[in-house]
Amino acid sequence: MDSMASAVIELAEKHLYPFRVKNGQVITELCPFCNGHEKDKETFAIGLNNGAFNCKRGSCGRKGSFKELCEFFGEIAPVGYSLPTVTQQQKKVYRKLSTDMLYPMTEDIVTYMATRRISEQTLLDWKIAADDKGNIVFPFYRDEELVYVKYRRPKKHEKADGAKEWQESNTEPILYGMDMTTFNKPLVICEGEIDCLSIYEAGYANVVSVPCGCTNMEWINLCWEYLEKFNQIILFGDSDEPGLEMVSTLSKRLGEDRCMIPKEYPEFIYNGKDYNRICKDANEILLCYGPEFLKQMIETCEPAPIKGVLELSKIPFVDPTTVPRIMTRIPMLDNMIGGLGEGAVTVVSGKRGNGKSTIFGMMALNAIEQGESVCALK
Repeated sequence: MDSMASAVIELAEKHLYPFRVKNGQVITELCPFCNGHEKDKETFAIGLNNGAFNCKRGSCGRKGSFKELCEFFGEIAPVGYSLPTVTQQQKKVYRKLSTDMLYPMTEDIVTYMATRRISEQTLLDWKIAADDKGNIVFPFYRDEELVYVKYRRPKKHEKADGAKEWQESNTEPILYGMDMTTFNKPLVICEGEIDCLSIYEAGYANVVSVPCGCTNMEWINLCWEYLEKFNQIILFGDSDEPGLEMVSTLSKRLGEDRCMIPKEYPEFIYNGKDYNRICKDANEILLCYGPEFLKQMIETCEPAPIKGVLELSKIPFVDPTTVPRIMTRIPMLDNMIGGLGEGAVTVVSGKRGNGKSTIFGMMALNAIEQGESVCALK
């Protein structure tokens, strides 16, 4: 990922967690300059398109360029990202496409898609076409304008065939199916066009696919205004490692608070044969279990995991009597609490000047005498 947004997210993950993404900005819980004095939160924002930052607290008001923010954290700003704004000259120009390049579907395409359990009606709904060599054409439309095209052969892919998929060069990579969606339902984002058609085949029409694999995220910036209109997004990636990485990246980029994921992928059992692995994607689930099962998976998705947040029910039980203890050597206190448990947090509260620091000092010295390592900060 080489966009400004990627650089901003990377810096935020390293130095500014927790944060969320909203309205084209990374919004952090605390300002790194003023630390949210008097419990002010989410006053600090960084623009995803240019990296410019500012704090809205009147007593702070820090603002500047992405380069300055990187220098504050002792990082080096990526080359080309030091300016606070992106000039018009830097905007990439994409090649225009014409629908004249689209030919009617062939019988080979219909037959091949049928083996993937994709009906001819679905192909017609999604305007699947052919090129002049009979390859499958997936047309990407935005506002009824053809802006991106992908190809694949109408047969099972073999290594001798070369690339599995390819696209027109220097064209704008947007989400496949944008014109087919509405904003009043959750949006499903999957990893491939056939997965997209599979989910549509299962009866869920609000679905799109990423344009160019699970690692290229250029489409996020290009489709940001569109994505911002959805209150909930379901990330239905592949179950392999790159697919899981894509889901993790997207949940952070699109906002963990609105992202959902399938609970689990079922075993890949096709035509009665158990392949000893789980289904890789939506199309394999459609092939093995049918449209109703796939639709149910979408309707029973759960919130995407948020870094640092655990479900209490999933935390293993620990018997407190088995936890090693460090004795405070204050007899009444040790009789009451049994000493300080290793790995536990002990909070001592009291009024100013009532001896909290003195007690801490005594406990620290007593811990040292018991052979424990102690670090005291003030």
